[in-house]
Amino acid sequence: MKPYHFYVAFNPLFNEDSNWKTQAHEFYQTLKFKKEKNKDAHMYWGKIQISEHSESLNMKTFEQVVSENSEVQMDSHLFITDYQHMWVGKVADVLKEIPDSENTLAFYKNKKVEVWFKVVDFDLISNNAAETLAILSRLHVENEYYNYKIKEMTPFTSGIRFPMIIQDKTQERYFKSISNDYGLRILKENPLLTTKGEAMKLNSVIHSFVIPEDTFRRIPEYIRTQIIHAEILLLEAQAGGKKDRYKLEQAMLTYLKCLESLLNETFVAYLKREEGHRIWVTKDCSAPKFIRSVLDKDKSSLIRLKDSKEVFNLSQIKMLLDTPSFFPHTSLDFVFRGKKSFWEYCRLELRPTLKNESLIELKNLLSTHAHVKAHDRELLLVRNILLGVGGKGVFNNIIESWYKIPAAKNKAA
Repeated sequence: MKPYHFYVAFNPLFNEDSNWKTQAHEFYQTLKFKKEKNKDAHMYWGKIQISEHSESLNMKTFEQVVSENSEVQMDSHLFITDYQHMWVGKVADVLKEIPDSENTLAFYKNKKVEVWFKVVDFDLISNNAAETLAILSRLHVENEYYNYKIKEMTPFTSGIRFPMIIQDKTQERYFKSISNDYGLRILKENPLLTTKGEAMKLNSVIHSFVIPEDTFRRIPEYIRTQIIHAEILLLEAQAGGKKDRYKLEQAMLTYLKCLESLLNETFVAYLKREEGHRIWVTKDCSAPKFIRSVLDKDKSSLIRLKDSKEVFNLSQIKMLLDTPSFFPHTSLDFVFRGKKSFWEYCRLELRPTLKNESLIELKNLLSTHAHVKAHDRELLLVRNILLGVGGKGVFNNIIESWYKIPAAKNKAA
């Protein structure tokens, strides 16, 4: 299943600069430094030829992957691992030779590099072996470039000729941001790099005591990252016995944005797939709206849902939940017949939660930096409702109903 991506492994023991933990850490920091000065900057990650007798690479196949991904507006990912860490890069091009050697590591000097990946964004997505193995298990090979299949990657998968053209079972969009602004990921704080050990500890707490591990891993990676970021903000807001109201409000806003994004990845994505060619929405980038009918509308200001890349806010989603017959040509009860459990949860439980807990109004206030009169305890209630403290929680319910996970296998403490 497309899109296709690239996968390489490297040996950190070959690192020639003791100032860096691995070559990938140096690559990350160098690209980050360049991006801070020029957002159009790039770096090249190279694959060193191990043996003169290695079978030559078919460059056309690698170039074809990038080209075909671009045609369907999908990123080409480069997964890089030493089996302890897992990095992901956004690939803009694949080259046999590079025109600007100053945009790569000194590590490659005087080494025979058989292929270069032009990387325009880069980040660490795992810093421990267990999580890296879990990510590897989602990478597989079943495409026209190989006459064999590999169900999942492991450190012991034999017969691999790096770099590999692979698929990602989760189809994660690592370089999509929570606000859908497609900003550079490398310029954003990464708890795996900036908070030593703390991010993984928080990760463990979230999916061990609040969101079960299997459920947590089904949440899109960019949303998982923001949930962890919200938890860090919350810890900082309550550190040292002093309450930082600003950080508390930012944490709650982040949780609510995660809810909004998760519903766009499920509810809106399904609606786009099933009825995207018949539903029209406004081109408003900041707050797109669903249009009931276009019979008397100027279509120059509208776009079909299937072509829209914008994030729909909680108000628009709740409007559709309140009015399944909003679109005259179809009923949402019929559209979501293939996701019956999810639709029933959204209609019967999520809809009253959004209304009764005033989550939409709170998000609007926090987004505009307006004065929020709610007491600290009322704000913390948002976390409890979404993460499931004292109950299953909205995030759990959305994923559980979306994937039809049996409740007995998904216990939250």
